[in-house]
Amino acid sequence: MCEVLDRVENKGIEKGIAKGENTAFSLVQYLISNNRMEDLKKASEDVSYRNKLMAEIFPKNA
Repeated sequence: MCEVLDRVENKGIEKGIAKGENTAFSLVQYLISNNRMEDLKKASEDVSYRNKLMAEIFPKNA
């Protein structure tokens, strides 16, 4: 039974990771498409700034 629960938990973690990656790359694509290279550079270095941009650009996901 534990093995089954472990597999279910791992699938949930994998889905969460995939969703996070998709969201991050959506931000990157948006910033590149809108020529916001300074924002992209800062977002890659500063988690708080990245979260601010995410709330600005994708408010429903914030």
